[in-house]
Amino acid sequence: MKIFVGLVAADQRLRRHFGLGKDAIIPKDALNKGFFYGRGVQILQSTYIPDGAPTANELERFILSRAKEADACLLIMDADLLHLAADIRNSVFIVSFQNADVGASLQNFFHYTTARALKALGQILARFYKGEDGDLLMLPLRNFQAGELVEIARLCREENLQPNFGDLIERQLVPLRGRLRPRRRTSYKTIYAVDDAKRFFVYGKERHAKFATGGEHGLHCEIAGHLRFGKRIDADRHFNVSETEGDETSISGVFRDCHNAEREVKTQPRVTHLNMFANDYF
Repeated sequence: MKIFVGLVAADQRLRRHFGLGKDAIIPKDALNKGFFYGRGVQILQSTYIPDGAPTANELERFILSRAKEADACLLIMDADLLHLAADIRNSVFIVSFQNADVGASLQNFFHYTTARALKALGQILARFYKGEDGDLLMLPLRNFQAGELVEIARLCREENLQPNFGDLIERQLVPLRGRLRPRRRTSYKTIYAVDDAKRFFVYGKERHAKFATGGEHGLHCEIAGHLRFGKRIDADRHFNVSETEGDETSISGVFRDCHNAEREVKTQPRVTHLNMFANDYF
């Protein structure tokens, strides 16, 4: 397993120390316990150094280029720069720090921070590998209407260093799992996740579509198609989204796409479902 660990900080002392290598920033036992035990973790690390004033677009380009070979992506980020990551905080696993908390020993600071960050990352990664939880965690965040999914995203953004982070995630997964059921009035046994709008989402096995990039799509749209809560996801698979019980399905309504633009889908003959990727592109 390859984990990209990036540093986003204005302090040059932190950037220089981060560049000394894995042992300078990660305690040796952090990758030999919990989820990471026995997985042969390889750390890929890099520091974001802006060309002038830092921008969100430049940070997103950094993530795309550095994390493309990683199975997971973790950013250690100066809280004063978090605004740069506003559009990717549901994609990349971000742990922030205050400059006042750094202290005199940079190694102690990094060892303490990365140990906690990796523990939390491991707790969310473990859920991706548990039963159907991985499919549930990848549901399109803008269009699958469920308070518990919204809360999981908030926990991963804002509460990921809480000592009971794993328990908090599990508490929300329980009702999310309760949304899994087959359609009524049909002999098919396909299991769907059903949201508050009574729409049916199933993670398809087919690979006949790809999400768009470039043009009106920002780099954060592409990142969201590759990463969710720090976990690398399959960019070539999508959810099939439909409505109604029984065998005759349809789909209509207003949906938000990967850059949050509203798009109306009208009922059409022979249109039984939408192909919607984890980043909400359809």
